[in-house]
Amino acid sequence: MALGSTGNCYICGAELGKTAMKNHILKAHSGESGGQECSLLKIEGAYDKDYWLFIDIPVEKSLSDVDRFLRKIWLECCGHMSAFRGSGQSEVGKSRKLKTFSAGDKLLHEYDFGTTTETVITFMGFIKRKAQRESVRLLARNSPPPFRCADCGAPAEYICTECMYDSANPFYCVSCGEAHEHDDMLLPVTNSPRMGECGYCGELDTFAFVPSKIRT
Repeated sequence: MALGSTGNCYICGAELGKTAMKNHILKAHSGESGGQECSLLKIEGAYDKDYWLFIDIPVEKSLSDVDRFLRKIWLECCGHMSAFRGSGQSEVGKSRKLKTFSAGDKLLHEYDFGTTTETVITFMGFIKRKAQRESVRLLARNSPPPFRCADCGAPAEYICTECMYDSANPFYCVSCGEAHEHDDMLLPVTNSPRMGECGYCGELDTFAFVPSKIRT
């Protein structure tokens, strides 16, 4: 993925880079009426930070709620175990309340202790919002990267899990994928740092950005 990915604000639709998005959320969407105090979290791929999310979640909730959300949007494939780790790699219990963290605190989240996907969670501060039906509200997400087929240059739909470790471009479109020598090793292209790992097939666009759903 190219450095400096952009993404969309899921509240107003603004298209911005990651740092600008943080400032946008704090300036435009941090003081909504209703009085529900929430932690604002930035979540990034540990090894590819162009995959990123901003979420808010009530301070009374715990890390287990964050874990469940990450599984839904980025990680779940086979029900693997997961863990949070703090400084010094000490494990942090999932029952720990978000209100016990301060702005600037960071955690490492690990999913699957075989083909592990690691994400970094940064506590950005506190914001207020109206009460929501779901505990976790997705505020912003990076736009899906435009991967291209290694053979024909068309938009890629698959990643080859056999080629991904020794090829500069392991991506293929549908037709080229069908003819690929490792056609049984193809997994879908997804907007997630877990793409290509284990049996991960994505979240079926449950959290895809849809401009028509934005109320301006």
